[in-house]
Amino acid sequence: MPMSILPAFLALTLPAWSGAAPAAKPAQPLNVLIIGADTLRADHLSLHGYKYPTSPNIERLATRGVVFERTFSQGSYTLSSFASLFTSRYVEQHHAVSKFTAISDSETMLAEVFQKAGYRTAGFTGGPNLALQYGFGKGFDTYLSGDLPRQMDAYIPVALKWIQKDRAKPFFLFLQPQDVHPPFDVLELPEAERDRWDPGDHERTERFMGTFYLFRAFNGDAFANNKPEPSDWLQKEIAAAAKDPRTKRHMASIYDDRVAHLDASLGRFFAELERLGVMEDTLIVLVSDHGTLFGEGGKFAHGMHMSTHDGIFHVVLAVWAPGLAPRRVKSPVELVDVAPTLLELAGLPRPEPFEGRSLVPLMRGQEDSQERPVFGTATATWNESGAIKHYVRDPRWKFVSEEPSGKTTLYDLASDPEEVRDVSAARPEEAQRLSGLLTRHLQRLLSRP
Repeated sequence: MPMSILPAFLALTLPAWSGAAPAAKPAQPLNVLIIGADTLRADHLSLHGYKYPTSPNIERLATRGVVFERTFSQGSYTLSSFASLFTSRYVEQHHAVSKFTAISDSETMLAEVFQKAGYRTAGFTGGPNLALQYGFGKGFDTYLSGDLPRQMDAYIPVALKWIQKDRAKPFFLFLQPQDVHPPFDVLELPEAERDRWDPGDHERTERFMGTFYLFRAFNGDAFANNKPEPSDWLQKEIAAAAKDPRTKRHMASIYDDRVAHLDASLGRFFAELERLGVMEDTLIVLVSDHGTLFGEGGKFAHGMHMSTHDGIFHVVLAVWAPGLAPRRVKSPVELVDVAPTLLELAGLPRPEPFEGRSLVPLMRGQEDSQERPVFGTATATWNESGAIKHYVRDPRWKFVSEEPSGKTTLYDLASDPEEVRDVSAARPEEAQRLSGLLTRHLQRLLSRP
């Protein structure tokens, strides 16, 4: 779509939601609504300065709440990441690292805490990685996994119906829309949406964006044994698409369109919540579990390869609650911090095993005096070999350690944001310092039950 008519197009998609703060109400238990937007990259939101206006409704919400500018996931794909969010534990502790594992039965889930406090609880998820078999149903009165379409639009009527079913008790509700989760059936999208930010002839790219084989072409035969070999013609076509720099650009533009589509759906949802008076006593969290790659480090998508790139680990976190002063927090935080934060805001005690810290002091303007390092773990969805990557990151450096090979890598994020050049030989002192931090972190995790 030509940029000259983009504002008019967005105006047609936005709801009549003013974003004005509601009038104060008497103190009562806060409802909790977590919108876990699967695969939402922080740096593709205009909320975080992205070049396209992908998130106007999220920005309206953010003007009434707290935006964490540097939030990092603990896991590289949905299962491990959301497991860390709900248990406030690192991947090495909850053990949900691949399709062949699950959250340990001994873990306390965030929903359990709210359920025991008298909240009615529900979770509506759209993808297979939060299925009951992985342990995510603990603490939910109602939990539907994979029973809804991927788009947020499908969640709105289900969520509103459940919310209104019993307004006498506070609720804890988790939604997991997958609007921005590749692959995309691009040819089903209106042409205006496909061309919104990258118009032109992209027939070759769009023809294969929803196929498994395009993923393979980018990721070096990931999952090569899980599918039959493509025909010679298909191999040739996809190989050509993968080598075309326009392919990556157009893939990213389709993703951006899906982000804007999700944002418009969230705007409609917020408008309904406001109309019903729900937002007046509800703590709302918008969070993502991981991002996805568009050629960074030579990779595409996520889950089928073990990348520690910020494109996967830098995620979205914004919090709104009645009486909360608007703020943007620059201190780095982690997804394990979300659960303790929600419990403090709701006035509930945190379970002793939770690893994360409450972010309420940061939300009140008490920025960290020193930058805290963040830690993450990359695994692959179908990983049977036990291979894994651990990383520690500070504002400038990222140190990665691989198992079982023992290979280590150091990236200078200031000069190499693509994370492609290993500078450990040139900066041994930084490699040694961060290696020590990571080693002590992992030893501490393994020493706790």
